[in-house]
Amino acid sequence: MDSLSAKIPEIKYSSDAAEIPWDNAVVWSSMPRVGPRVYEWIDAEHIRYVSWTNGIVTIMPEDSSILSNSCQCIVLPSAFVWVGKNVKTS
Repeated sequence: MDSLSAKIPEIKYSSDAAEIPWDNAVVWSSMPRVGPRVYEWIDAEHIRYVSWTNGIVTIMPEDSSILSNSCQCIVLPSAFVWVGKNVKTS
């Protein structure tokens, strides 16, 4: 996880749910095989909009985000995805 956050600093992670800005982020997690659940998230300021179809969430990065230099979208087929109330949706 450290290597991913070094390359893409917009993706944050923590196993402490109290650290997560639930209202202002898209948060995802998969069930851990061992150890505590790790949550990953992207803050709303880096997200142009989020959409979903059939349980698959697509995050479109903001043009000013480093993410937009690397990808057109992020697709999350995760078991747990939380879209905060202050995140733009389409």
